[in-house]
Amino acid sequence: MTWKGVIIEESLEDGSLLEMVTEVGYLESLMEGEDDVHHFHQFEISDEKKDAFVAAAKSLIKQGWYIHLCKDTTMTIIFKDKVFEFTDAEKDKIQKAKDYGVSIGILKEQLEIESLIRDPFD
Repeated sequence: MTWKGVIIEESLEDGSLLEMVTEVGYLESLMEGEDDVHHFHQFEISDEKKDAFVAAAKSLIKQGWYIHLCKDTTMTIIFKDKVFEFTDAEKDKIQKAKDYGVSIGILKEQLEIESLIRDPFD
């Protein structure tokens, strides 16, 4: 099985993280509460490469952003130097990840992560 997720190009210190994944889709869109167009890279990554990807992502993502990865009912959320992993049934862990995101300046509307567990490319 593969992990699926989205990297927003503008969230990265540099684009080298995109070289670690298999891009399966791309779109340009506005984000909730913002006026600038962002570049969304939909990707897949294998179980074998996931840990290396997470380690790299923690250092390459800018403060105030996140990257998500999903497989089945499990989600990993990567912030600058902090990672949360939970299943869709672990509501307390989901809330901790959302609270952390808000605490570092991410808009609450951009943290509706429950729907991403079911559809990582949403």
